[in-house]
Amino acid sequence: MKNKTSVWLNYGKNKIQYDFNREVFDLLEPVIYLQTKLKKEKIIAALDNPIESKSLEDILKSGEKVVIAVPDATRSVGADKIAGIILEKLENCGIDKSDITFLIGGGIHRSPTKQEVEWILGKKISDSCRISLHDANDEANLSEIGVTSRGTRVKLNSNLIKADHIIQIGGISFHYIAGFSGGRKVILPGCAGESTIQQNHKLAFDERTLEKSRGIASGNLKNNPVHEDMIEAVGFLKPSFAVNTVTNHKNEITNIYAGHWEKSHLQGCREYLQKNVCGFKAKRPLAIVSVGGFPRDANLTQSHKAMEHAAAALEDNGAMIVIAECADGLGRKDFLDWFVTGGANGTALKLLDNYKVYGQTVWGIRWKAEKFRVFLISELAPELVEKMGMNPCKSIEEALLKFGRKPEGFIIPFGLTTLPQNGNKQGNELF
Repeated sequence: MKNKTSVWLNYGKNKIQYDFNREVFDLLEPVIYLQTKLKKEKIIAALDNPIESKSLEDILKSGEKVVIAVPDATRSVGADKIAGIILEKLENCGIDKSDITFLIGGGIHRSPTKQEVEWILGKKISDSCRISLHDANDEANLSEIGVTSRGTRVKLNSNLIKADHIIQIGGISFHYIAGFSGGRKVILPGCAGESTIQQNHKLAFDERTLEKSRGIASGNLKNNPVHEDMIEAVGFLKPSFAVNTVTNHKNEITNIYAGHWEKSHLQGCREYLQKNVCGFKAKRPLAIVSVGGFPRDANLTQSHKAMEHAAAALEDNGAMIVIAECADGLGRKDFLDWFVTGGANGTALKLLDNYKVYGQTVWGIRWKAEKFRVFLISELAPELVEKMGMNPCKSIEEALLKFGRKPEGFIIPFGLTTLPQNGNKQGNELF
């Protein structure tokens, strides 16, 4: 047919082809995925011309100890490409390899496997350099360095405190609580103690309304209490240098922002927002959303972020078809404990009694499952999906049959990195 076209939707490391009618569905797709990967020379040039910072060569001195903090395997950062270049620079500055530690920070996520460490840093570095895996519950390896004005006791991995210099490598994307990933999040929550993480993220929950706090939204830093608390906490540490990347659907680095730990990240977030807001004229009854494939859809905790974005484009009582492999399950062993009686409100009451970050994720899933019909295409057991209030499906076609109405709506191929916005706005008011 004349108006038929195809779209490939990422599912883990595989793809699902879907043929659709352009008169029925509109694509909401950010321009960032049209960008090609940066060559090594461009990455080096960004490091040599940092944003509001001295270069690494002007910061580092021979004999100093350096910790390079990177996120875990749930983030697409391209750290393996950046780490190798930074390692060369450090050695050229006279920093001995024995004085360099790569710290993999996953916050309260599980510890990465050996294969994941190789994916994060590359085999050469993982085989030849000192690597430390952060444990948010290892009190013996945490040091308290201050208390924020909002009362967060800042406990961080002791390797950071002992270092002469901290270099952080992160990736910029949307985050439904902190506004954006990367930057300060490499340290908090990445390399922080669990009590610090919970105190900080609790600022996202309004105990009076039992809903998200004001200012908590993807793409928003303005008056965002979680972000502001993170900035204050990491300010106690003052990392020496930061590198934040943007990656495409192939997990290739397409842009890089290097320099001052806060200011370079802020510049990157501003540009990322401009490129990844997708305007639409009116909400519709259906959204087909792929989280974006590996590693973005590794588990349900991470995949929920795409559900948050898809919800912004839906009419009340609409439906979303979520494509998320979730090969690593739910993301937490105790995730199901938060599906208490009483629906989303029941989970909110439990948060009031004992706040946990993943509890708020469950609240978000339940709220969406109550407001919309959620069809989930994943590797999760069907009975598990049903227990969480969603409808398990094996294909888009099956989900559409269960939807039972005229399929009219949006297709969002990269849900985690696409911010739908009503109208042709560019997101400036969110920043």
